[in-house]
Amino acid sequence: MKVKIISLLGSMLVMFVLAGLFNGLVVNQVASENVDPAMLLESPNLALIVLGYALLALLMTLIYPRVVSRPSYSTRSGFLFGMVAGIFWLLPQTLVLHGVYRFPALDLLIDPAWALLEQGIGGAIIGLVHAKFSRPESSF
Repeated sequence: MKVKIISLLGSMLVMFVLAGLFNGLVVNQVASENVDPAMLLESPNLALIVLGYALLALLMTLIYPRVVSRPSYSTRSGFLFGMVAGIFWLLPQTLVLHGVYRFPALDLLIDPAWALLEQGIGGAIIGLVHAKFSRPESSF
């Protein structure tokens, strides 16, 4: 249970911070030029954003040990798992949002590519925690 909690909190925090940096530094300009300001909230609803990342991290934490065998637990296997999770998480969402909002076509490449990195790093945290604390000799 502690492995799951540490995996959940670690991956959620890392993905949330990375998303904030990416969206604040990279996407902010693109969004301000291409999204009607009337469609945006005055300030982001951080509670919903945190909840979304908590749900993503929870699902990743629960699925990882079901698709990766214990001897394969590692940062690398976690990163690869996270990349797959990133595709499932963001590619459909990006396509849907492009059906609603006027974004530049380049965004169809940027968002999914970013998801590969962001969720890959979140998955790497999950893999690292599982590798470190799932060993038989570990008392944690």
